[in-house]
Amino acid sequence: MFVRLWIALSSWGESRGKPFLGMQAVGIPVVAWVFFTLRAQMHNHVAFNSLLASDPPDWSFIVAGLILIVYAADFISDAIAWDGIGVKFVSWQLILAVGWILFASFVVLTLTLVLPLFGYGMGFLDMLWNLRYLISGGLLYGFLKWRGGLMMAMGGPVVIAFVFACAVFAGLPGRGLFVYWFQGFFLFLLNILLMQFFEKDKDAVSNTPNLWLLVSHQMMFFTTLFFGMLVFLGWILLDTEPSYNGIVWLLLTYALMYGFPRIFRWGRLYRLLIDVALLLWLI
Repeated sequence: MFVRLWIALSSWGESRGKPFLGMQAVGIPVVAWVFFTLRAQMHNHVAFNSLLASDPPDWSFIVAGLILIVYAADFISDAIAWDGIGVKFVSWQLILAVGWILFASFVVLTLTLVLPLFGYGMGFLDMLWNLRYLISGGLLYGFLKWRGGLMMAMGGPVVIAFVFACAVFAGLPGRGLFVYWFQGFFLFLLNILLMQFFEKDKDAVSNTPNLWLLVSHQMMFFTTLFFGMLVFLGWILLDTEPSYNGIVWLLLTYALMYGFPRIFRWGRLYRLLIDVALLLWLI
């Protein structure tokens, strides 16, 4: 009985091109939560004091809300596409995604439209100016997604990494944070490439641009290794605090996932683990 149960569970969890929309739906708020937590962790590092002091009002809440909206909308788009292929888009997944969009929209609009009427927070036009790099990156990503193919596969990860770095650091690298900013940029790029590595089977079925499918595996391996070395170099340059060792554990976690992908591909759990592992960065 136990053997049959194990075989059934293993068969259910094997990827084999299946998207596991339920796992993706549950993971909608993960990236927003990771972003918000990274911003909170910055308060533990003296190096970020000037950055945090000059932050636009409610920056973390506004950007986390926008990330939540984007990821929920992206999930709905993916789920509709998979529904056309034959993977059913069930109602609870749609309700959950729409619920996150409504919740995040309420938070963002309250902070940028309602509270400024009472003299608190950042106005809508001020928000647009402070978000100019994120908005520009989003528009560029939309263009790349429209073009598709190799341009999307190569440019998409770079744009996403740039936007997330600008979100975490509230813009381009400031004075004294140049190394931190670029370490974060390459770390986010490494995160995206590892995610694409795990999604090769799914992207092959859905015909989604994926560098691991368009470029030789050997070239992608050395490219990913190079980005990992740049992140590690940043740790060497910034290792002024004895406790700043989380990045080493993060790189080891990614290396373990790359070396033993079958363990983490079950049920597409990697979708949660790859992003959650980013919390090790500033520990």
